[in-house]
This record gives sequence, structure tokens and C-alpha cells, in this order.
Amino acid sequence: MLSDEIAHRATLKGISCQSIDHRSGETVVSALETSLADKADALIICTQEAIRRVKPHLLHDWSLVLDEVPKVVDYPDYSLKPVELNRILEYTKDNSGQLQIIEDRKSTLIEQINTHRGDARGVDCSTLGKSAAHVFRLLISDVQVFIDKPMPDGKRHVRAVEEFTDWWDIFSSASEAHVLAASIKNSEFEIFAQVHGFQFKDSEFTPDWRPDSGNVTIYPVVPKGQKFSWRMMTEVHEDSRLIDILLANVLKCVGSTPLLFANKWARFQNVPGTLYVPKDCRGLNRYIHATEAVTLFGGNPSPSDGKGLEYLEEKYGVSFEESFVTSRLLEPTLQAVARTAIRCRHNTERLRFYVQDYRVVEYLQSTYFQDATIDWSLANNAPFRRDGRKLDVTTEAEVQRLISMNISTLQIHKETGVSRQKIAQMKDALQAA
Repeated sequence: MLSDEIAHRATLKGISCQSIDHRSGETVVSALETSLADKADALIICTQEAIRRVKPHLLHDWSLVLDEVPKVVDYPDYSLKPVELNRILEYTKDNSGQLQIIEDRKSTLIEQINTHRGDARGVDCSTLGKSAAHVFRLLISDVQVFIDKPMPDGKRHVRAVEEFTDWWDIFSSASEAHVLAASIKNSEFEIFAQVHGFQFKDSEFTPDWRPDSGNVTIYPVVPKGQKFSWRMMTEVHEDSRLIDILLANVLKCVGSTPLLFANKWARFQNVPGTLYVPKDCRGLNRYIHATEAVTLFGGNPSPSDGKGLEYLEEKYGVSFEESFVTSRLLEPTLQAVARTAIRCRHNTERLRFYVQDYRVVEYLQSTYFQDATIDWSLANNAPFRRDGRKLDVTTEAEVQRLISMNISTLQIHKETGVSRQKIAQMKDALQAA
């Protein structure tokens, strides 16, 4: 749909163009390589995935314009049952937590991968599952694959850090490269580009117009200093998940049908009074009538992601955790709220965005919403349990006072909400002093 829209607009401007996709009637990559070599059209429209598969040198005399930031890293993680693991271990060995191909089985493994690809095209039959096929492809591509120790149920996590390094050859080959994105600040794309020697400057295609954020109010749903997370949102308060309570509170405040963005685990696809939109909504322009948006999705690294981030930091000497959160939480939230009427140049209606936490607030203010009003009322009135491990000055003084009065740990816990472990630690510290 996007290709057709761009092709139509190009034709109206008298620009010779060609769209190359699965509708072309031949293999997309070979058709694209032929068109790049022939240079018969001034403009070729294709997908990012197609560009990744062509020979980079064919881009030498072309200007490459990417709509949206390309994906440059992934953290595949498969929790595999013993029967699935046995399939993988037929061809690999566990060498101190790292999978390695058994040398005399490498050719058979490649045959298995090719058969799986043929199965996907409907021309062959494979008994290989998607997870095993992906793990094998990573190993054949010399990507390090790790296998964690068995869990009590016998499952083991097989994980890797998959870098899409072909982008750096592609950018180097094109005569010039432009990436059209709302923001690349602190993103995985920016960090990886920098460690591979690239620098950035504003593209000539950067628009002068910026949205008027003075008529925007941002309502975070999590109190200051706390982070939106799956664990927090799935806590039960009086028989309801916290995320259900938060959404109900938001819907009491809205004055229209808001756009609703959430993770699949939230199960919000059919909430009355909302218009559910997939989290990955870049490029969608059909929601510009909306004046309110609710973003209730997370983007924190899982324990497996954390191990991948440690691996990257050791490899490059740069921390990637902030860029992970930017690419999984912050930038997608910016994309989500930007689906609304904020993208209309002449909009005068008041806009309301109900977002996750302080990190999102700071990111939105640092990008396009520096003049927005921030309203913490929803977060302050929600039933959050205070983190008993963290103390403010007033609470700490009160705990110390009660300890000095020989009040029991349990009673102090009941009166202050501070965890019993923390109170015991403070007692020990005071006695030691």
C-alpha cells in the first residue's frame, strides 16, 4: 500500500519510477539487482529487506533513502524443551555454555537449513522447526550462540545477539544515504553506526516544520521515579491487574475514542471505547483524526536480553542498555503518539497522551514536545505499592525513630510499608554504630 501511494505521487510529479515487490512475478532480489544495474528508472521503490539482499556494489551510483530506521540488532531467545534440544544437539555440542557445530556434521546441517528454506517456499519438506532452523543459520553465519543451564523443568534457553552488519556495507556502497526517522537519538541504530565508524548530519530532506506541542498534555500513569514494567503491571490489586485499573482510570478522563497501544500480554485488543492499534505502527496515517492516545506497552530488557547487552558491551566497550530501551520503549511511544492529529499542520484541538513513565516523558520533551504540559494526577492517584526497599529521607528518619523505641520489625513494616529485610539491615547498621 505504501509503495503504491509513493509511486502514484511520483507519477504525478513526472518522475519515472518502478515498484519491486512480490507482485512483480519474479524473484524480488534478482529483479531489484537488474533494475539497479540497468538504471532505467529514476526511482525504485522496494522494501528494506530486499535492499539487504542485493549485492552492495550495485548501489554505487544510487542515492539510498530509507523510510524509518533499519533494524540493526536482535536478541533471539528460545526456551526449548528436551525433545527440541536433542534435535539441535544432533549437530552441535555444548562447549562451556556456547554451542558449536560438530565439524563432521556441518555439511549435513547446511542441507537441513536449505531443506527448511525449500519447505517455506512449498518446494521441499523439512522436519526442522523454526527455532532450530534459526539457531542453525546463526551458527553457519559464525554468530556466537549460547546455551544456558537446564531449568527445573528440563528446558534450556538458547540465545544469541544477531547483528545485521550488512547495513554498513550498504551505506558505504551508495553514493549517499538518507534515513528518514522521527528521531535516532540514543537508538540502537545510532550507537551501532557510531561503533562502525559512521557519523550523522541532518539530511536535506529534513522538514522545517515541527508540531506545535503547546496544546499537548502528557499524563504519565506510573509515579515519578518508577518504571513501567510487565511485573508491575501484572500485580493484582483487589482482584484486578494494575494495568486494568490504570486503563480504567484513563478511560474515565478521555473525551473521545483514544488510540490504544499495548503489548499482547495486556489483552486489550477489544476494549470498548478504544481503537486498538498495533505497537509497530510506523507509517500508518489513517488515525490523524484522533486527539488522544494511550500507550501501555513496555520495553525493558529481559534477563536474556541483559546477557546479550553484557556481551555487546564487552565486545565494543560501549553500554547498549540505554539504546535498547530507546528502541523498544521510547521511540515506539513517540511513533505511537505521532499517529494522532499532532501530525496535522493546522490542528488546533487539544491533544492528550497517556504514557508509561518518567522516561517516556523526558524523551518526548527532548524530541518534539518540549512545550507540552505534564500532568501527574493519574499516576499519583493510582494504587501503587511503594517499593519497600527504597526510602525517602522522611521515611528513613521515621524507621530509625521506631527502631530506637524498640518497636518490632513486623510492626515497623506495618506502619511504614518498608520491607522487613530493609528494616533488619537498618537495625544491624544502628547496632554496629
